[in-house]
Amino acid sequence: MNSRVRWVSGAVVLLLTGASACLAADAPASAVAADSTAAQPAAAVAKPRGDQPGYGGIGGQLGVGYVPGYEDYSKYAQVRMSFSANWRYTISRSWRWQISPGFVWTGYSQHSNPAPFQDPNFPTDPYKDDYLTLVLPISAQIQWVHRGKSLVWHAGAGPGAYRVWVENHRKVVPDPVTFDHHKGIYLGGTGEIGMEHFFRALPTTSFEVTLDAHYFDAKRDDQFPSGFNSAGLAMGLRAGANYYFSLKPKPKPTETPLPLPSK
Repeated sequence: MNSRVRWVSGAVVLLLTGASACLAADAPASAVAADSTAAQPAAAVAKPRGDQPGYGGIGGQLGVGYVPGYEDYSKYAQVRMSFSANWRYTISRSWRWQISPGFVWTGYSQHSNPAPFQDPNFPTDPYKDDYLTLVLPISAQIQWVHRGKSLVWHAGAGPGAYRVWVENHRKVVPDPVTFDHHKGIYLGGTGEIGMEHFFRALPTTSFEVTLDAHYFDAKRDDQFPSGFNSAGLAMGLRAGANYYFSLKPKPKPTETPLPLPSK
Protein backbone atom coordinates (compact mmCIF):
# COMPACT_ATOMS: atom_id res chain seq x y z
CA MET A 1 0.00 0.00 0.00
CA ASN A 2 2.85 2.41 0.86
CA SER A 3 4.42 1.89 -2.58
CA ARG A 4 1.08 2.74 -4.23
CA VAL A 5 0.77 5.93 -2.21
CA ARG A 6 4.33 6.93 -3.11
CA TRP A 7 3.60 6.26 -6.81
CA VAL A 8 0.53 8.50 -6.83
CA SER A 9 2.29 11.22 -4.80
CA GLY A 10 5.22 11.23 -7.22
CA ALA A 11 2.91 11.53 -10.22
CA VAL A 12 1.08 14.47 -8.64
CA VAL A 13 4.38 16.26 -7.93
CA LEU A 14 5.47 15.78 -11.56
CA LEU A 15 2.16 17.20 -12.79
CA LEU A 16 2.39 20.31 -10.65
CA THR A 17 6.07 20.81 -11.56
CA GLY A 18 5.23 20.66 -15.26
CA ALA A 19 2.34 23.03 -14.75
CA SER A 20 4.62 25.59 -13.12
CA ALA A 21 6.91 25.45 -16.15
CA CYS A 22 3.92 26.21 -18.39
CA LEU A 23 3.28 29.35 -16.37
CA ALA A 24 6.68 30.73 -17.37
CA ALA A 25 5.98 29.97 -21.02
CA ASP A 26 2.71 31.89 -20.99
CA ALA A 27 4.02 34.88 -19.05
CA PRO A 28 4.97 37.11 -22.03
CA ALA A 29 1.49 36.88 -23.55
CA SER A 30 -0.06 37.78 -20.23
CA ALA A 31 2.23 40.76 -19.89
CA VAL A 32 1.28 42.05 -23.34
CA ALA A 33 -2.41 41.69 -22.50
CA ALA A 34 -1.89 43.57 -19.25
CA ASP A 35 -0.09 46.44 -21.05
CA SER A 36 -2.86 46.78 -23.65
CA THR A 37 -5.51 46.79 -20.91
CA ALA A 38 -3.67 49.50 -19.04
CA ALA A 39 -3.66 51.69 -22.14
CA GLN A 40 -7.47 51.61 -22.42
CA PRO A 41 -9.69 54.09 -20.59
CA ALA A 42 -10.81 52.87 -17.17
CA ALA A 43 -14.48 52.79 -18.22
CA ALA A 44 -13.72 50.46 -21.16
CA VAL A 45 -11.91 47.81 -19.10
CA ALA A 46 -14.19 44.78 -18.57
CA LYS A 47 -14.40 43.24 -15.12
CA PRO A 48 -12.04 40.22 -15.15
CA ARG A 49 -13.42 36.71 -15.01
CA GLY A 50 -12.66 34.61 -11.99
CA ASP A 51 -10.58 31.93 -13.72
CA GLN A 52 -7.61 34.21 -14.40
CA PRO A 53 -4.04 33.28 -13.39
CA GLY A 54 -3.52 33.33 -9.65
CA TYR A 55 -7.11 32.37 -8.86
CA GLY A 56 -8.34 29.23 -7.14
CA GLY A 57 -11.74 27.65 -7.63
CA ILE A 58 -14.07 25.22 -5.91
CA GLY A 59 -17.03 23.48 -7.49
CA GLY A 60 -19.42 20.57 -7.44
CA GLN A 61 -21.34 18.63 -10.06
CA LEU A 62 -24.15 16.10 -10.19
CA GLY A 63 -25.15 13.81 -13.05
CA VAL A 64 -25.14 10.21 -14.26
CA GLY A 65 -22.47 7.53 -14.10
CA TYR A 66 -21.82 4.22 -15.82
CA VAL A 67 -19.29 1.37 -15.52
CA PRO A 68 -18.81 0.03 -19.08
CA GLY A 69 -16.60 -2.39 -20.89
CA TYR A 70 -14.83 -4.77 -18.48
CA GLU A 71 -16.16 -8.25 -17.65
CA ASP A 72 -18.15 -8.72 -14.42
CA TYR A 73 -18.02 -5.02 -13.50
CA SER A 74 -19.90 -4.02 -16.65
CA LYS A 75 -21.99 -7.08 -17.60
CA TYR A 76 -25.70 -6.13 -17.23
CA ALA A 77 -24.64 -2.75 -15.75
CA GLN A 78 -27.09 0.16 -15.68
CA VAL A 79 -26.75 3.95 -15.49
CA ARG A 80 -26.92 5.44 -12.00
CA MET A 81 -26.29 8.84 -10.40
CA SER A 82 -22.78 10.20 -9.80
CA PHE A 83 -21.23 13.33 -8.36
CA SER A 84 -17.85 15.02 -8.08
CA ALA A 85 -16.17 17.99 -6.46
CA ASN A 86 -13.08 19.90 -7.57
CA TRP A 87 -10.40 22.24 -6.31
CA ARG A 88 -8.57 24.17 -9.06
CA TYR A 89 -5.73 26.63 -9.36
CA THR A 90 -5.16 28.62 -12.57
CA ILE A 91 -1.44 29.02 -13.18
CA SER A 92 -1.56 30.72 -16.60
CA ARG A 93 -4.04 31.62 -19.32
CA SER A 94 -3.70 28.16 -20.87
CA TRP A 95 -3.03 25.86 -17.94
CA ARG A 96 -4.43 24.96 -14.54
CA TRP A 97 -4.37 21.99 -12.19
CA GLN A 98 -7.24 20.24 -10.45
CA ILE A 99 -7.72 17.81 -7.56
CA SER A 100 -11.08 16.05 -7.64
CA PRO A 101 -12.83 13.51 -5.40
CA GLY A 102 -16.01 11.91 -6.67
CA PHE A 103 -18.38 8.95 -6.57
CA VAL A 104 -19.69 6.69 -9.35
CA TRP A 105 -21.77 3.57 -8.91
CA THR A 106 -23.77 1.12 -10.99
CA GLY A 107 -26.54 -1.40 -10.38
CA TYR A 108 -27.44 -4.37 -12.55
CA SER A 109 -30.55 -5.20 -14.56
CA GLN A 110 -33.46 -6.81 -12.70
CA HIS A 111 -33.89 -9.77 -15.07
CA SER A 112 -32.49 -12.66 -13.01
CA ASN A 113 -29.09 -12.57 -14.72
CA PRO A 114 -26.65 -15.00 -13.10
CA ALA A 115 -23.88 -13.71 -10.84
CA PRO A 116 -20.32 -14.86 -11.64
CA PHE A 117 -20.26 -16.96 -8.45
CA GLN A 118 -22.46 -17.90 -5.49
CA ASP A 119 -22.34 -15.28 -2.75
CA PRO A 120 -21.59 -17.09 0.57
CA ASN A 121 -23.75 -14.54 2.40
CA PHE A 122 -26.80 -15.36 0.23
CA PRO A 123 -26.38 -18.92 -1.09
CA THR A 124 -30.03 -19.17 -2.19
CA ASP A 125 -29.80 -16.07 -4.44
CA PRO A 126 -27.73 -16.88 -7.57
CA TYR A 127 -28.62 -13.67 -9.42
CA LYS A 128 -26.91 -10.33 -9.98
CA ASP A 129 -30.07 -8.24 -9.52
CA ASP A 130 -29.06 -6.82 -6.12
CA TYR A 131 -25.36 -6.35 -6.83
CA LEU A 132 -23.76 -2.89 -6.80
CA THR A 133 -20.32 -1.76 -7.92
CA LEU A 134 -19.21 1.45 -6.19
CA VAL A 135 -16.20 3.57 -7.17
CA LEU A 136 -14.73 6.43 -5.13
CA PRO A 137 -12.07 8.20 -7.23
CA ILE A 138 -9.56 10.80 -6.05
CA SER A 139 -7.65 12.19 -9.02
CA ALA A 140 -5.17 14.93 -9.92
CA GLN A 141 -5.14 16.52 -13.36
CA ILE A 142 -3.26 19.07 -15.41
CA GLN A 143 -5.77 20.83 -17.69
CA TRP A 144 -5.28 22.75 -20.93
CA VAL A 145 -7.70 25.68 -21.18
CA HIS A 146 -9.09 27.43 -24.27
CA ARG A 147 -10.84 30.74 -23.60
CA GLY A 148 -13.63 32.36 -25.59
CA LYS A 149 -15.74 35.44 -24.92
CA SER A 150 -18.07 33.75 -22.45
CA LEU A 151 -17.10 30.06 -22.71
CA VAL A 152 -14.02 28.30 -21.40
CA TRP A 153 -13.19 24.82 -22.73
CA HIS A 154 -10.78 22.44 -21.06
CA ALA A 155 -9.22 19.01 -21.51
CA GLY A 156 -7.28 17.32 -18.74
CA ALA A 157 -5.62 14.08 -17.66
CA GLY A 158 -3.72 12.69 -14.71
CA PRO A 159 -3.30 9.87 -12.18
CA GLY A 160 -5.80 8.70 -9.60
CA ALA A 161 -6.39 6.39 -6.64
CA TYR A 162 -9.67 4.44 -6.61
CA ARG A 163 -11.60 2.87 -3.76
CA VAL A 164 -13.69 0.09 -5.36
CA TRP A 165 -16.06 -2.34 -3.68
CA VAL A 166 -18.84 -4.74 -4.66
CA GLU A 167 -22.02 -5.26 -2.64
CA ASN A 168 -24.91 -7.70 -2.73
CA HIS A 169 -28.02 -6.86 -0.68
CA ARG A 170 -25.95 -3.95 0.76
CA LYS A 171 -23.23 -6.28 2.12
CA VAL A 172 -19.69 -6.43 0.71
CA VAL A 173 -19.34 -9.61 -1.36
CA PRO A 174 -16.69 -12.18 -0.26
CA ASP A 175 -14.94 -14.38 -2.78
CA PRO A 176 -16.19 -17.97 -2.24
CA VAL A 177 -12.66 -19.41 -2.58
CA THR A 178 -10.49 -17.01 -0.56
CA PHE A 179 -13.28 -15.34 1.49
CA ASP A 180 -11.56 -11.99 0.90
CA HIS A 181 -14.11 -9.20 0.61
CA HIS A 182 -14.34 -7.44 -2.74
CA LYS A 183 -12.97 -4.05 -1.72
CA GLY A 184 -9.67 -2.30 -2.13
CA ILE A 185 -7.73 0.75 -3.29
CA TYR A 186 -6.34 0.60 -6.81
CA LEU A 187 -4.22 2.83 -9.03
CA GLY A 188 -5.35 4.23 -12.34
CA GLY A 189 -5.78 7.37 -14.40
CA THR A 190 -8.42 9.82 -15.55
CA GLY A 191 -9.29 12.03 -18.51
CA GLU A 192 -11.82 14.86 -18.68
CA ILE A 193 -13.28 17.36 -21.14
CA GLY A 194 -15.60 20.18 -20.17
CA MET A 195 -17.11 23.57 -20.89
CA GLU A 196 -17.78 26.53 -18.56
CA HIS A 197 -20.07 29.49 -19.11
CA PHE A 198 -19.41 32.68 -17.13
CA PHE A 199 -22.12 35.23 -16.36
CA ARG A 200 -21.64 38.98 -16.74
CA ALA A 201 -23.35 39.76 -13.45
CA LEU A 202 -21.32 37.07 -11.61
CA PRO A 203 -17.87 37.00 -13.24
CA THR A 204 -16.42 34.75 -10.52
CA THR A 205 -19.13 32.07 -10.95
CA SER A 206 -19.52 29.60 -13.82
CA PHE A 207 -21.91 26.90 -14.95
CA GLU A 208 -20.02 23.83 -16.15
CA VAL A 209 -20.72 20.56 -17.99
CA THR A 210 -18.07 17.80 -17.97
CA LEU A 211 -17.56 14.29 -19.30
CA ASP A 212 -14.90 12.21 -17.55
CA ALA A 213 -13.57 8.66 -17.56
CA HIS A 214 -11.61 6.79 -14.88
CA TYR A 215 -9.58 3.67 -15.58
CA PHE A 216 -8.53 1.54 -12.60
CA ASP A 217 -6.69 -1.79 -12.38
CA ALA A 218 -8.81 -3.83 -9.96
CA LYS A 219 -7.35 -7.23 -10.87
CA ARG A 220 -6.07 -9.30 -7.91
CA ASP A 221 -5.82 -12.99 -8.77
CA ASP A 222 -4.68 -13.99 -5.30
CA GLN A 223 -7.74 -12.41 -3.63
CA PHE A 224 -10.60 -12.63 -6.16
CA PRO A 225 -10.14 -15.66 -8.44
CA SER A 226 -13.90 -16.31 -8.72
CA GLY A 227 -15.01 -13.06 -10.38
CA PHE A 228 -15.07 -9.24 -10.34
CA ASN A 229 -11.36 -9.53 -11.07
CA SER A 230 -10.37 -7.24 -13.93
CA ALA A 231 -9.65 -3.66 -14.84
CA GLY A 232 -12.58 -1.24 -14.67
CA LEU A 233 -13.78 1.90 -16.39
CA ALA A 234 -16.12 4.40 -14.74
CA MET A 235 -17.61 7.28 -16.74
CA GLY A 236 -19.66 10.30 -15.68
CA LEU A 237 -21.62 13.08 -17.40
CA ARG A 238 -22.37 15.90 -14.96
CA ALA A 239 -23.30 19.56 -14.62
CA GLY A 240 -22.69 22.00 -11.79
CA ALA A 241 -21.18 25.31 -10.73
CA ASN A 242 -17.77 26.72 -9.81
CA TYR A 243 -16.76 29.72 -7.72
CA TYR A 244 -13.35 31.37 -8.24
CA PHE A 245 -11.45 33.61 -5.86
CA SER A 246 -8.10 35.36 -5.83
CA LEU A 247 -5.11 33.69 -4.17
CA LYS A 248 -2.70 36.42 -5.16
CA PRO A 249 -0.87 38.05 -2.23
CA LYS A 250 -2.15 41.53 -1.52
CA PRO A 251 0.38 44.28 -2.36
CA LYS A 252 1.96 45.91 0.62
CA PRO A 253 0.84 49.53 1.16
CA THR A 254 3.47 52.02 0.15
CA GLU A 255 4.50 54.54 2.73
CA THR A 256 4.80 58.17 1.65
CA PRO A 257 8.12 59.58 2.89
CA LEU A 258 7.86 62.50 5.28
CA PRO A 259 8.99 65.85 3.86
CA LEU A 260 12.42 67.00 4.99
CA PRO A 261 12.35 69.93 7.39
CA SER A 262 13.08 73.25 5.70
CA LYS A 263 16.19 75.12 6.78
